[in-house]
Amino acid sequence: MRDVAAALCAGLGVTAAIIAIGLPSPTSLDDYAPTSRWRRYLSRWWAEENALAASAGWTVHGAGRLVAAQAVAATAGAFGAAIVTGLPVLAAAGAAGAVALVRGAFAARMRARQIARQDAVLDAVRMLRQLLETGATSVQAAVAMLGDRGPLPLRAEFRVIAGTTVGRRQAWSAARQRVREPLFDMLAAAVLIQSPGGGELAPLFADLEASVSGAQEVEREARALQVQARSAATIIVSLPVVFLVVLSTLRSPYLDAYHNPSGQAFLLAMLIVMGCSYVWMKRLLLLPGLQRVRLSDA
Repeated sequence: MRDVAAALCAGLGVTAAIIAIGLPSPTSLDDYAPTSRWRRYLSRWWAEENALAASAGWTVHGAGRLVAAQAVAATAGAFGAAIVTGLPVLAAAGAAGAVALVRGAFAARMRARQIARQDAVLDAVRMLRQLLETGATSVQAAVAMLGDRGPLPLRAEFRVIAGTTVGRRQAWSAARQRVREPLFDMLAAAVLIQSPGGGELAPLFADLEASVSGAQEVEREARALQVQARSAATIIVSLPVVFLVVLSTLRSPYLDAYHNPSGQAFLLAMLIVMGCSYVWMKRLLLLPGLQRVRLSDA
């Protein structure tokens, strides 16, 4: 019994250390307020849920529907893991795995839509450069042509901008808020500075095309490396759980020690340590990505 208590204390100590290292340090006295920190966390979490839901086309009550879908998946995963393995503690692992699958599917869809938007921005910049190099049109006329024959993901945005005769800066600002893509911010900045700046526009869009293409290539290479590292971390963390599921399915006598209360408590503590370690590894592998361009909309 002393060994079990010592193991539990060690597991809880490691968990506390991982959480302490993984949490960001507060930057002001307001960050120490529990209510303020929880409010910021909930706001950030709800924004992420809305973004994931929007990737599947759930624009009406998207976050609520996504949370409900995750709750259903977690319940099914928990019951399935408990019934198959006979270990109630593994219900938590089953629930976490089911939620991870749901979020992974939505995240993959959101990433695919983001890649499509980035490719559309690059195609739009290339078309603008080609139109301006011919000298047969102005920037506003070129934007109108993008609304008719431009990249499909951004065609509606260019159509709205081209149809605005007064307040074009506000139209670009509204489009940037809808697209929410740093590369589109760069395109908007290049178009908006051409009016007061004047000068030859074809070289400007040629440089913009090179910048957008280079930024997109660097970001995709970095994300590919991030996916490899996250996949390795997922495999490392999942192997012990898969091993436990296989042994439980085979009714192995090696798991008899986990069928009593002390064994279940020890297994739960180790699962918590593994989960916290995985969250910490994901946090270390998190890339900030391209930063959005801040423009004055006045």
